[in-house]
Amino acid sequence: MSGSERCDSVSLTRSELQGRRRTTFFVIVLLPVVIAAVLFRLDPFEPVLLPEHEISRPNLVAGTLARNDNMRRGSEVIGNGRVAGPEDLVYDVATNVVYTGCRDGWIKRVKLSDDSVSGSEVVEDWVNTGGRPLGVALDHGGALIVGDANKGLLRITKDKKVEVLTDEVDGLKFKLTDGVDVAKDGTIYFTDASYKYSLKDHFLDLLEGKPHGRFMSYDPTTKKTKVLLHNLYFPNGVAVSPDQQFVIFCESVLMKCKKYYIEGPKKGSVEKFCDNLPGYPDNIHYDEQGQYWIGLGSVLPPMNLSSFLLFRLLYLPMIPDHMMILLLLSYLLPLIVLLRDQPQNWI
Repeated sequence: MSGSERCDSVSLTRSELQGRRRTTFFVIVLLPVVIAAVLFRLDPFEPVLLPEHEISRPNLVAGTLARNDNMRRGSEVIGNGRVAGPEDLVYDVATNVVYTGCRDGWIKRVKLSDDSVSGSEVVEDWVNTGGRPLGVALDHGGALIVGDANKGLLRITKDKKVEVLTDEVDGLKFKLTDGVDVAKDGTIYFTDASYKYSLKDHFLDLLEGKPHGRFMSYDPTTKKTKVLLHNLYFPNGVAVSPDQQFVIFCESVLMKCKKYYIEGPKKGSVEKFCDNLPGYPDNIHYDEQGQYWIGLGSVLPPMNLSSFLLFRLLYLPMIPDHMMILLLLSYLLPLIVLLRDQPQNWI
């Protein structure tokens, strides 16, 4: 074989292999992303840092934030092993019953026992919403008001009839209906933790670092829903003050709680209620004895660039298939480009 013939043969082989690499790259990486974007109509994921002036700086050691096990003293375990992922709860004094929403969609009704024997309470599968019930509260007629992450704001009567009170406002659907409480005048205050991401993708809201949450009210008389506050960082639990002057809501990502005035000279204004919490506040309840109880979801630090990268790894097993494609692309694309640019040994 002559030198010119060998050169033509090598050139042809290299061209064919380069074409195959481009085809393989498109089929394996780009095509699934295009299909996912078409099928799921993905919104752009554009992570940013949280505003510096809003981030709490908790002290996890000193003073009142020191770790302790005081809650365990004199506490009783209710429904142990019989409730799957209970979220919020509400106690009905008239019937001695606790209602709580579980991750399997069931509203559990727990009838408390008069004795002190743990496990003697009766746990009932009361109503399945077909979604994910989160916040719960009782209205003045004894009906259960539920913030269902998937269904919206629900009302469940004593005879188990489920009614969707509202699931959108201003033409924008709720994606993650969350905390709820009822004022004495019947107004329901609740949160939509994110109008962009649903519950199964909620970690993307945390990672993106943008304020997609809303704090709202629903008037059962006029059946009107009103947005009271926009641009909140994952608003969560809600509690109306005993004097009906303000409503406290938790802003989980910022590790703080704020109060929104519903009466008086400050009506419509927002103030800090508490900040520098040692974790992400979830639900909040008033105990009728002058204290608010706040459940903390975790003690992880606020999001920044380094924790964003860490969370991408920690949440990998929870990522739905269509988002997994995009994340895999973000990890594999630099490697693919690197390998593509490496010199090859041709025969």
